[in-house]
Amino acid sequence: MPQMNAWILDFGMGYTAAVGGREVLHLIDIPASYVVPCTPAYCNSVLFWQNRVLPLMDMASRVGDVALQAPFAAVVGYQKARGEFPQFGAIQLLSPPVHVAVDDEQACELPPEAEIWRDLSISCFKYQGRAVPVLNLNRLFATPSHLPVKQNLTDDRVALELGPQ
Repeated sequence: MPQMNAWILDFGMGYTAAVGGREVLHLIDIPASYVVPCTPAYCNSVLFWQNRVLPLMDMASRVGDVALQAPFAAVVGYQKARGEFPQFGAIQLLSPPVHVAVDDEQACELPPEAEIWRDLSISCFKYQGRAVPVLNLNRLFATPSHLPVKQNLTDDRVALELGPQ
């Protein structure tokens, strides 16, 4: 069976997940970040990388409501759709990513105790006896879970819009 490369990311507080081997583009040691007002606690900073401003995701805060001062940031790349220009973001890490090889025999279901990852992961695999969710970076950076949903009843159908109420 063919093996695929992955990076296991340590977010702190026992939270780990993986991304594809080609999705981690750069590791930044003690990144300089800048707070952006009126943003959710789990993504309230940006950092500069190669003349780009990248959102800086704090996964420990997003899935566990525990904000940590992480000494590393992984710059990740992803595409919204095949053939489109790549998008970039950064994820805070407690330690450098660990490179692993994964095969189909390691695939598993996301266990009930890992339910917090359900909306952010695309699959899961077993590594050293633990289930490791594989992040969907497009969903992670595109999901505005901090915005309330409002209903716009302008005609006979209900349209859902994202934005302040």
